Amino acid sequence: GVPVVALLTQETIQHVFNTELVDKERFYLGHVGVRDDLVRGHCPSMFTNGEEHRRKKAFLVDVFKKWRKTLPSVLFKQILAHFEEWSRLEAVMDFEDRVFLFVSDALTEVVFGSKLDGRLALTWLHGLVKARTWIPMPGKARLHRLASTALPALLQSIEQSPKYEELIQLCYVHDVEEEDGITNVLFAIIFNAVAAVSSAIVTFVARLNTVPETDKNNLLQTTLQALVKHRSLSEESLGEMKALDSFLLEVLRLHPPVFNFFGVAKKDFVVSAGKEQTEVRKGEQLMGSCFWAQRDVTAFLYPSLFRCRRFMDGAKDGGKKKHLVFPHGSLTEAADLDSHQCPGQDIAFFLMKAILAVLLCYCSWELKDAPVWSDKTARLGKPDKLVSLTWFNFDSDGARRVLGL
Repeated sequence: GVPVVALLTQETIQHVFNTELVDKERFYLGHVGVRDDLVRGHCPSMFTNGEEHRRKKAFLVDVFKKWRKTLPSVLFKQILAHFEEWSRLEAVMDFEDRVFLFVSDALTEVVFGSKLDGRLALTWLHGLVKARTWIPMPGKARLHRLASTALPALLQSIEQSPKYEELIQLCYVHDVEEEDGITNVLFAIIFNAVAAVSSAIVTFVARLNTVPETDKNNLLQTTLQALVKHRSLSEESLGEMKALDSFLLEVLRLHPPVFNFFGVAKKDFVVSAGKEQTEVRKGEQLMGSCFWAQRDVTAFLYPSLFRCRRFMDGAKDGGKKKHLVFPHGSLTEAADLDSHQCPGQDIAFFLMKAILAVLLCYCSWELKDAPVWSDKTARLGKPDKLVSLTWFNFDSDGARRVLGL
């Protein structure tokens, strides 16, 4: 373990987001870190500070903005391909891996112009994280070796991709060294985006199994109504899916993919929590718990309960949404280059909502096991047991009509 000042409430967690008080530790998130050799020694944007962070984040923002418009067509094609493949299987026992591969195919094709090998990306991801410990971990060493083999193949595929030269030009624009830029894009897509989005989708599917039939039916009917009204899956139809939006936000509130945010104090300061005051010394580690802050009773009624309509208040000031901090800051606050908030949040939500809308309206399935959560950090918000499906059906013709394919 690592000694930390733990920030567990809505009030105190704000300190870990304050870049005037807290820096990121290079390559590390508290007790775990990223193997620098698996990013060729280049520090990913999320672990950097100051001018380096601003340059790398601006680069990533432009990468995602440049190809945002191609996302729907690529995603819709991948939805059909993967869901049709799942429907041909007798059972989808490796559902979690298949969701990861699906999201990886969509995002890597959008950014690079051709999809990367998802299995290689998963192998690289599994070996990427290391723990701060003196205890030998042979299993981790094996994953590291496999990831070391996967990385050169991934980088070669990127170098041969249709959009490689455009990515290099963006590196020059933002004064980011070529290899640094490419490894940062790979890290942002696979580690940050694909891992989090796929985990949220799996958790959503599992959570559906726990709510009353009336709530399920309301979710299905309101989602389908929006699709029928607009005759397509689009920004407009997704914008009217209020029940889907609320259900997804409640999943991300109760089961955030990332439980804790870490930082190192840049100077001495005081954390106030009600009448309590805690002195923080320069160099001390801070841990902001997204998990507990999103269960703060001052922000959420009955916070330990899953309430799928919790975020349907529609308040102009952001309502309960402003208390969601899973993007490394309030969901209702726009990210800027100084903050460490997610630079691709709009893309992530379009991905999740579009995939879930098709799953709800044109698919049916059965879970192998009833989901149970004991909130294990390593499960990224998913239930304790691997989520598997005993069968999966897909109305391909119905989906094609709303996807325009």
